[in-house]
Amino acid sequence: MRYSVTLSVLGIILIVAGAIHRGWLIPAFWLGGNFLALGIAHGTGAPRVFGKRPDGSLARWGWLLFLPLLVFTNAVWQLSRLLTREPAHNSVTENLVVGRRLLPSELPRDFDNYVDLTAEFAEPRAVRSRPGYLCFPILDGGVPKPEALREAISRMRPGTTFVHCAQGHGRTGLFALAVLLTTGVARDIDEGLQKLQSARPGIRLNRDQRRCIEQFAAEVARQPSSS
Repeated sequence: MRYSVTLSVLGIILIVAGAIHRGWLIPAFWLGGNFLALGIAHGTGAPRVFGKRPDGSLARWGWLLFLPLLVFTNAVWQLSRLLTREPAHNSVTENLVVGRRLLPSELPRDFDNYVDLTAEFAEPRAVRSRPGYLCFPILDGGVPKPEALREAISRMRPGTTFVHCAQGHGRTGLFALAVLLTTGVARDIDEGLQKLQSARPGIRLNRDQRRCIEQFAAEVARQPSSS
């Protein structure tokens, strides 16, 4: 809800500013409308607001409607990629690697599962064409429904997995923690977070993400043991 309100207010401010300063009418309305739509998407739980397709590409209408915001988001990502000292990816276990969105040349190896959590980026063609690519978009700072998270994990193939969002922190931490709990590698949330943060210290869950994983963990605990 916090993201929804903040983004919506920012969008309204930009739209009002554009109406007052007519010279900036079109860019202010366009970018303000982008933020307002994104705020509404956060509030209503619509992660495909940008037009992210199951194959990892963005629909043309998404590019047209959200061009200012997508250009800004990509510029921030590129700048962060160039300036950060954080590795592009980190190994949590032998079968689980977490990280930021990668360039095709940065792939460490072939994975049985390549989980793309970004809603705001088209995945590079060379990446999304690989076997095992799984598109599960989550808005930046947002959360999926616990049952959707469980269904996405059920579609993963046995073997090695790479999980990424934009920077490899919030959304990546949430999904990777759900994987650790599902597979029994982590007995509880705190143990799972410790494993993740030991591998990639920047991983953090916001309040909504913490609540989501708590609900998910409760559902996992209710499942009958396969042993």
